[in-house]
Amino acid sequence: MKVLKTEISHKYLDEKGILRVKIIEGAHVDYKSLKQDHETDFILTGHSNVLSLVDANSFFTITSDAREYAKKEITDKSSLAMAVLTDQIGIRILINGFLKINKPKAPIRIFTDEKKALDWLLTFKK
Repeated sequence: MKVLKTEISHKYLDEKGILRVKIIEGAHVDYKSLKQDHETDFILTGHSNVLSLVDANSFFTITSDAREYAKKEITDKSSLAMAVLTDQIGIRILINGFLKINKPKAPIRIFTDEKKALDWLLTFKK
């Protein structure tokens, strides 16, 4: 299994073809770091749209231009579906705000249980 590490995350493609992303504790996600991070996805996925499980239990910050990039380039162009795993209330508020304001094309749900998140993601597997 090939694990790629960036300034803001560690990621790998699991045996079911799900892109697993673990956000690094204390990461400051700005446009530049998110764009570089997203480009590493293509090394793992070969530019195909993917199911992804994002472990967002770490504290992190994200700028408004990074959120816009996430909507346009990640959730609207590269994602089939995304499950966000977190038990952090601040992250839940951030994600829910992103969903309401940006209305991404790909389905995104927040989970506290990894098995439920994976089961939901696999319903989108072709």
